[in-house]
Amino acid sequence: MSTLDRYLIRIVVMGGLAATAAFGVLIMVFGLIDEAGSVGPGYTMWQAVIFVGMRTPGYLYELFPVTVLVGGLLSLGALAAHSELTVMRATGMSLLRLARPVLIAGVILAALGTAMGETIGAWGQAAANDMRAAATEKQVSTDLASGFWLREGDRMVNVRRALIDGQLLGLRIFELGSDGRPQGVVEAERAESLGDDRWRLEDVVVTRLSIEEPAEPVSVEERDEVEMPLFDREVLEIAALNPRYMNVAQLSEYVGYLERNQLDASVYATAMWSRVVQPISVLAMLLVTLPFVFVAQRGGSAGRWLFIAILLGVAYMTLTQIVSALAPAYDISPILSTILPPMLFSIAGVMALYRATPRARRPTG
Repeated sequence: MSTLDRYLIRIVVMGGLAATAAFGVLIMVFGLIDEAGSVGPGYTMWQAVIFVGMRTPGYLYELFPVTVLVGGLLSLGALAAHSELTVMRATGMSLLRLARPVLIAGVILAALGTAMGETIGAWGQAAANDMRAAATEKQVSTDLASGFWLREGDRMVNVRRALIDGQLLGLRIFELGSDGRPQGVVEAERAESLGDDRWRLEDVVVTRLSIEEPAEPVSVEERDEVEMPLFDREVLEIAALNPRYMNVAQLSEYVGYLERNQLDASVYATAMWSRVVQPISVLAMLLVTLPFVFVAQRGGSAGRWLFIAILLGVAYMTLTQIVSALAPAYDISPILSTILPPMLFSIAGVMALYRATPRARRPTG
């Protein structure tokens, strides 16, 4: 690897990291503005700062292709504005040759982003929810191994899986007496929210325990369906992690569980494949920046490159959202729906870069 390659790699990597840091600051600021309304007794401003800070890596990972796009265009645009790219071209290096170190930088940034998203990004979302729940006395404890636990009056509720569409899977309700002794257990295969704190339980088994002396036999009753008040659906915002911020291992477990129980796993499968494809999206974003920078090497200030980056970023995010929304309606595979946007941007970038390369410098077969 030549000195020029190392120079370009360093410039692009530093630009991507700087843009990511800038986006992180913006996320923190707007997050604190949004969270300020929840500050009160028991939930201080400092706790709100910690809450927003722990969630920021997850949001950053979701926007990472766009932040790399902005950083890449600004850093390469700065080289173009100072005629450094012109000097590189004057030494005989083709556009395709100059693209190699840029894509190597993209691989480095993709690796760093994936490490952030799969570790502190996913952990931060769950930890932030737990911290906020404890601070606001929601009495919710979440854990992927045992589900989540909730204390609601004289009931202890355990749910193995909580889905974002208002469904609970594997529900157990422990009813306690005034002395804290268990009086009964209600088990249900699933529950569906009916609004507010009302829930419909399906495939229910009610076990009644005797607390009298002498003890009476335990009674067991099976029911197809039961409606009862449990807790407000807003609790699911704490208990059910948004699949966009879960790591691949967590999503894979959820998808497998839902498919084994013949439940709709499309939302979680799409989120899982989105995280798998995320490194490819980073490379696609850098690839699509190259024609803009290398074609107009002398023109453009930082404002121009930033404007182009924002337009491309908005186009990419819009395309991703449209494809994700249409995929379930047209029964499109989650793999195809997630890989389609970066694939289209990569093809567009390669075609534009090839057309910008003079014929005399194109490789011949």
